[in-house]
Amino acid sequence: MPITYSIDDEDKILTISASGQFNFLDHPDFRASYEAIKGQAYTAVVDLRNAESMDSAALGMLLLLDEAFPGMPAKIINANEFIKQVLDIAHFGKKFEIT
Repeated sequence: MPITYSIDDEDKILTISASGQFNFLDHPDFRASYEAIKGQAYTAVVDLRNAESMDSAALGMLLLLDEAFPGMPAKIINANEFIKQVLDIAHFGKKFEIT
């Protein structure tokens, strides 16, 4: 499954992991991963350790995730160099913490 997630209710962290090609086909699973806790005080972490690439639809999904957790900046972690370039070109470093 390309999208998996875990919720740590104690530390209020939602971790979403993408693998393979992170694209429009992942939208239903990506959205379902945060829908139940949308608007609550959780930190969202998107782990791209196993993602090979991403497209513009994936960028849109990240923006929707950011809107779902107002005031709680999302973090993007473990992106490969290609994905970091995509994020940099889209200026996502201004909106997300990227490590």
